[in-house]
Amino acid sequence: MQIILIRHAKVLINSDTKIFAKDMQEWVKSYNQAKIDTTMPSKEVIELINGANFLVSSTLKRSIDSLKLLGKEPNLSSPIFNEADIPPTNGKIIKAKPKHWLLFLRVLMFLGIGKNNASFKKSKQRAKEASNLLIELAKKHQNIALLGHGGLNFLIGKELEAKGFKCVKKGGGNSNWSYKVYSKT
Repeated sequence: MQIILIRHAKVLINSDTKIFAKDMQEWVKSYNQAKIDTTMPSKEVIELINGANFLVSSTLKRSIDSLKLLGKEPNLSSPIFNEADIPPTNGKIIKAKPKHWLLFLRVLMFLGIGKNNASFKKSKQRAKEASNLLIELAKKHQNIALLGHGGLNFLIGKELEAKGFKCVKKGGGNSNWSYKVYSKT
């Protein structure tokens, strides 16, 4: 039984312009609708996706478009696999690049600061549910791949390890098209 977690392709959006924290929710909406870089992933990622018996994705455009780039469609697309939300803020004192705000807001989330779906507790619960679904799909299809997101894939991976899966192969660090292969005999 094998579960492959893959991060989507690079998103084509300006992330160099400094913005206020209060503008991050709007930036995330734009990020969610932006096109992806059509540079093909590594041969290894292509082989992992082609070798999967069942393809899963989040419902976010960048995940679905990443599969389409490879001529694939997800067998299952669900919001349970969407990226972990960031806590909303009204901050308008300091401007920073979106990637710096994302890092800062994710740290706040991990510290338990967040409302509704943007809390670490909610994200961890969703990762637990997502890992359970992936395990059920792997029992049926043996070799499955999820085209998802860095943050939630990380949390799902921790849940899989807690359930006896081992990361047997990985590549790409935390970059786009990075992957981790989990196996359980």
